[in-house]
Amino acid sequence: MDFERERNLFVSVSVGTEAYKIKILDLAIAAMNELANMAIENEPLWHPCIAGRILNCAEYIKKFGQVDSHFPVLPNAETYTNPLQTEAPRETRFLAVQPVHIVELLMNNDKYSHVLSNMVSKAKVLGVLSTQAQGDYNGALQVMAIEFHASSPLVRNRKCYLARYCRRLNNNAWGVVDVSLQSLFPNPLTRYRRRPSGCLIERFRDGLYKVTWVEHCEVDNSSVPEVCRYFVTSGHAYGAKQWLSTLVRQHERLTHIRVRRDPKLQSNLLILADQMMRNFWRNLSFSRKNRWMLVSLSDDENINKAIIRFVKEKEGRCPGPALVMAATIRIPASARRIFNFLQDENSRSKWDILSHGHVVQQTRSISNGCVPGNRVSILEVKVILRISNSPEDPDRTVMTLLQESFSTSACSYVTFAPVEASSINMILNGGDSDNVPVMPSGFSILPDGLTGDEVSLVTIIFQILDSAASPMCFPAHSVYSMYKVITETAKAITAGVVDPYNMG
Repeated sequence: MDFERERNLFVSVSVGTEAYKIKILDLAIAAMNELANMAIENEPLWHPCIAGRILNCAEYIKKFGQVDSHFPVLPNAETYTNPLQTEAPRETRFLAVQPVHIVELLMNNDKYSHVLSNMVSKAKVLGVLSTQAQGDYNGALQVMAIEFHASSPLVRNRKCYLARYCRRLNNNAWGVVDVSLQSLFPNPLTRYRRRPSGCLIERFRDGLYKVTWVEHCEVDNSSVPEVCRYFVTSGHAYGAKQWLSTLVRQHERLTHIRVRRDPKLQSNLLILADQMMRNFWRNLSFSRKNRWMLVSLSDDENINKAIIRFVKEKEGRCPGPALVMAATIRIPASARRIFNFLQDENSRSKWDILSHGHVVQQTRSISNGCVPGNRVSILEVKVILRISNSPEDPDRTVMTLLQESFSTSACSYVTFAPVEASSINMILNGGDSDNVPVMPSGFSILPDGLTGDEVSLVTIIFQILDSAASPMCFPAHSVYSMYKVITETAKAITAGVVDPYNMG
């Protein structure tokens, strides 16, 4: 994001620019009113669809007009020529969590950036226009620069400047809304505008709260590659379902951790797994900082576009210069079937080249969700050395892996990183995990958005250390080796999940 533009925006909302504060507050109040109404309206404003509910743009204009007069009128099939397309899904879930916790998660930038790092690449508060007593976010208003990413680095990040406003609407409801500041700080190059979006949290019954998320934006999707196009344009990539499923996962994760009785096992190991996941999501991001280059070394139709980038030493705890390669492919199987295949240690040797011919054993695991397979695991890859029937013949561990796998209603991930056995032992004995290097590889698994549950998009991320690599030099042998791993892994996964006799 342009530093000079950030600086100018920060100055404009700083102390002494009262006129801007008033304009932003007026815009935020109007956005909150719109969000509160959109969250409770049904048909004809909202149509049911695979992604939950999707906005009827014609009805929207009739009912709300324009919150921001600088936004163009929403599309008309005959007259609309704006290159920005509308995405507007809505999703509702019921959670046994107090509204204050959701509100704080969204309004506290450190928590927001951390917990929602599966979608948020960057979030920076440029100015606080209104604040209340410590811990009270009623009426809080702040201006932010935010960058969102999808679950594939083939899809460019979305960037915007917005006002985020929180208000207690009545004794039983809270709202948190975002709205773009394009009208106050115009930029002709804008390719992403956030109309009033956010969540309404309403008291339901029996300790449950109804959380409704509206995600309403205009965006230029012309650069999205064909393999990801419908997944993005249908609202699956950045939609309400993604945001709500992340909130649900965070709630389930904390609930499961609280009932554990092994603090040494859970605390530091989960901290390390959390760092691994955030590094993995950083590698999924197509930002200006992540400079990806196209790789094409074969005519494989399924691997029609792979990309590679350089990772500098110590970036995300990387122990040295490294390379990351990624590819997104379609696999004709459900996301659940693929997730089960990838997270199961018993099938790992079928797709992991480094585990071929070896035995993979799970030695520790921590459940962190309601879905079977949602867990943090320690895996040991072993060479079976027994040449007799004696139980005293040892097995040799050739690699120890830290793995986290989880599945939500919107997406699934299986992420892993090699970790020294001595580091694992240190962590399990209460040692600090802060200095343990993690270099994650793994998979994001999502429905393709077009076929329901029949075809999935799988993004493969593979990372290796390479002391000869630099931002301007990717050694040819490393590129070729990584590309071979990606293509062979893709073929093995497809064979494993499509052939019903190969799932044992």
